[in-house]
Amino acid sequence: MENVIRIAFLYFALSLPSYSQEIIKEGSIHGTIQLDSIWEPIVYLSLIPSLNDFNTMSNQMIIDKTKIDSLGSFYFKTRYLPKQDHFYRIHISKKNNPSASLIIGGNNENHIFFIANNSSNIKIINYNPNAIFDKVSISGYSPNQHLKDINTIIKFANEIDVNSSILKKDLIKKGLEEKLRFVADTSTHFLTSLYAVHHSNIINNFQQNQDFYNNYINKWKHEKSSYFEKFKSNFPKSTNNHIQFIIIGILCFFLGFIVHLLTSIKVKNSKKNILSLSIQERKIFQSIQQGKSNKEISEEFNIGINTVKSHTRNIYSKLNIRSRKDAVDF
Repeated sequence: MENVIRIAFLYFALSLPSYSQEIIKEGSIHGTIQLDSIWEPIVYLSLIPSLNDFNTMSNQMIIDKTKIDSLGSFYFKTRYLPKQDHFYRIHISKKNNPSASLIIGGNNENHIFFIANNSSNIKIINYNPNAIFDKVSISGYSPNQHLKDINTIIKFANEIDVNSSILKKDLIKKGLEEKLRFVADTSTHFLTSLYAVHHSNIINNFQQNQDFYNNYINKWKHEKSSYFEKFKSNFPKSTNNHIQFIIIGILCFFLGFIVHLLTSIKVKNSKKNILSLSIQERKIFQSIQQGKSNKEISEEFNIGINTVKSHTRNIYSKLNIRSRKDAVDF
């Protein structure tokens, strides 16, 4: 009986690691982080809401935290994360510092970015406790390797020799930006592509890269992502409306042509109506247009006022007008 109990206990004990592995396969962010004594042994997980928030931090961005055990291990479940890929960050804080503190650059940089979803199984390991996130491996989800390659280009761009000439630094910078746009154009994973094009300085050099931008937007036009919408909001909305401009131009041309045609017809009809007046009526009509009264016209042409009125009625009828104002406007 004792042997049966021992065998059962041994079987149960041996089954524990495999059960733990099954949990990891369900989705997790786990690994080991070697720390020295200045750091609090807690890892924070935060979601990056937009491409402009990689270098910002607040308590509202933190979605979870977990302790680092004595072996340096940590573990997050991912089943509560969104189904779609998002950018995430894990970070640590120095003792007595706020949990949402962010250190950018140098050996004390305290964070690292990666891409994950609710079924990701991501393992993160650091290799240098003196520069925690300087040498890190992120495995389990291939887009993170591409993200690491992109960050290598970005880091190189940020570390251009300060002693180089302005022209040399500018040429290197433009070359690296072109490299990032190439990576963005050839990447098959949307977030890594968007990450590369965002860091290619396309926003500041938009005028020189309009064709690339329009082609890029068209390539990913079916992508439903808040990152994409916020990225596009940085650019003029009319950049991809060449066809609309052509259509508007054509409509304006035809509208102008129609207006010109109607004006020509009106002018021709006016000339035709004028020619229907007698010589005396034309003279009186010209005087009416000059603002002269019936009395002034009577004295000018040495005719009676009733005669002036009779001519005026004939003029109104032939020109299809009703008043002296219409005559002035004719």
